[in-house]
Amino acid sequence: MGFLNPIFLLGILAAAVPLIIHLWRRHQAKTVDFSSLMFLLAAHRQNVRRIQLKHLLILLLRVLIIVLIALALARPLLKNRFAFAGARTKTSVVIILDNSYSMGYQGIGGGRFDIAREMALEVAQSLQRGDSASVVLMSDIPDPLFPKLTKDLNQVREAIRQSQASYRATLVPPSLEMAHNILETSNDSNKEIYLISDFSRNGWTRWDHVPNRSGARIFLLPLNGEVTDNISIEEVRASSQLIGLGLPVELGVTIGVHSDAPLVDATLTLFIDGQKRRSITPQAAVGESATVTFTHQFELPGTHTGYLELTADRLPLDNRRYFALDAYGQIRVLCVGDQTMYLTLGLNPAVHGQPNMNSPFLPATTSLEGLEDLTLTEYDILILADVPAFSTRVQQQVQAFMRAGKSVIYFVGAGVDTASYRAFADWLPAIAGQPITWQPPVTLSSYQEDSPIFEVFKEEDFTGQYAPQFYRGLELAPTEGAKVLAQFSDGTPFLIQHFINRGVALLFNVSAVQSEASNLLVSPHFLPLLQQAVLYTKAVQSVHQRNLIVGEPYTANYRWSGATTALITRVGDTTHSSETLSLAEDGMLTFSGTDAPGIYQVEAQGKDTLLRDFFAVNVDATESALQPIPIQEAADRIGAQTEIISESEAIEHTLNTYRVGVEIWSELLLIALILMLIEGILSNRESATSDDSAPSPD
Repeated sequence: MGFLNPIFLLGILAAAVPLIIHLWRRHQAKTVDFSSLMFLLAAHRQNVRRIQLKHLLILLLRVLIIVLIALALARPLLKNRFAFAGARTKTSVVIILDNSYSMGYQGIGGGRFDIAREMALEVAQSLQRGDSASVVLMSDIPDPLFPKLTKDLNQVREAIRQSQASYRATLVPPSLEMAHNILETSNDSNKEIYLISDFSRNGWTRWDHVPNRSGARIFLLPLNGEVTDNISIEEVRASSQLIGLGLPVELGVTIGVHSDAPLVDATLTLFIDGQKRRSITPQAAVGESATVTFTHQFELPGTHTGYLELTADRLPLDNRRYFALDAYGQIRVLCVGDQTMYLTLGLNPAVHGQPNMNSPFLPATTSLEGLEDLTLTEYDILILADVPAFSTRVQQQVQAFMRAGKSVIYFVGAGVDTASYRAFADWLPAIAGQPITWQPPVTLSSYQEDSPIFEVFKEEDFTGQYAPQFYRGLELAPTEGAKVLAQFSDGTPFLIQHFINRGVALLFNVSAVQSEASNLLVSPHFLPLLQQAVLYTKAVQSVHQRNLIVGEPYTANYRWSGATTALITRVGDTTHSSETLSLAEDGMLTFSGTDAPGIYQVEAQGKDTLLRDFFAVNVDATESALQPIPIQEAADRIGAQTEIISESEAIEHTLNTYRVGVEIWSELLLIALILMLIEGILSNRESATSDDSAPSPD
């Protein structure tokens, strides 16, 4: 026998109340004086046994009534082990089938997902006509094959057969909560949830407990716990966020070892732009990660794609990791000012008086007057070096340049016309104030370490004995929306940025002309600082996330392309069809179909040009650790009345022992009512007898 509401069994304790009252009343006897005891003794001998039996019968009836009511509220269910149990109980079932990518592990007995799918089919086969079911595929997001319970069990079984493992990681609560939501709509007395999974610990982290809101019996069906052996590529990271042509960049690769054996025989191979570049044999001890580094130089500007691949093992999905990197080159920089020597040499140092044509930067120069009539469409970046004032025409040129999504870098010295700068403040990162002379000189005290401009520097570069010193500058107040990226030791801003349209305005509080204003221009820090600033301003013109995890949406702004639609294709995969999306009015593109790892290509046809862009999608590396959570711990965290069924058990036979039976609460209530009627008759007769035997008043 089972109980659907076992908490009400506590009501049986109330059956002790009539017994307590009965025992208490035995000590409350009245003393009646008689003139003679002869008649009392005769009555006692004749009636004492009958009275005692009647009292005991009434007591027993009252106890039974309370017990039967408590049992009825607990909803007892007779199982099929009793011959008189009756028909099979209607059942509502939700099968949660783990289809995260760890289920793609190929064990000795076969693929994990294939085994789990067969277990799900056994559960579905155990259902009979009148039962209802639903199936939820579980990863980090629930995928209900049937959002509501259905009685079409053949359709449920076919859906299970057609299900496939995904490329996503595991997270248990969303799928379990969805199962409870589905079952709460059922009126069936028997509700069941089946969780079929490898129970990898990754899906059980970052949460504590899921309440059993539907009151269902939860069955855990773990796969046989064989020892797993897995290695994976956990991370690929470039040494610099800003990659220039001809400049070496390091690709650091972290390899996770999820095995009882050391990493010794695997091979890691680097592919870039479809070509094999280099192979390494990494090594790592048991339980440790291996870190290896590849060095590469990009010779062409644009987005470069590639991947790293490990020797295949039992879980191949995490043995390849894709990447997309932007290499910046042939950046056309226009340096504006009367003296731009420091800027042009910093961007493209001359060799024997000739510019380096392999440099990422192609600088050109012009005077402030020349800027007024110059066509700027061929340039990517403007650098204004100590421009004393902004004429109306210069203001118009700079505004049009930034409206086109391009960027401007300002260097300001103590000799600029601060009134002219304040009048142009809407297009500047800061409002210029009074000139400052520092005596003694100041140095940089802090900078935004996460800013790509400063990623090539160490902290001691600006604080040690060789740090650049500054003697003159301006008081600066950042404009609304601007951000201070670095400041002097007295708190005065040194570098401020302000995003305008798709570009950025950078303002350096230092002269690019007068070496007496600071020794930055002649220090080894100037060249990397200038080059990083130019690369940064070029990068933000097309900045968006190029390396995503499966399920993360891809967003980018292609307003500058003039396109209205974009075609997105997973490169080299004929099983995934291309998808055409419309761009929003502001040029934003949002693509949510990142359901598989790989390189994705974006094509958009503008009025005059064809846009071709790329981004990479990878599986979540945390899913590669296959160590399972203890099953009892899992059971404790997802609700009471949890049953564990091993893969080796005969699932259908086991489940039928829980389902066949009949509820008898109505019969128990009927018996309780009959007993209440009998108890009432006996109690009334006892009361009448007591009244008749009482002496009447004279």
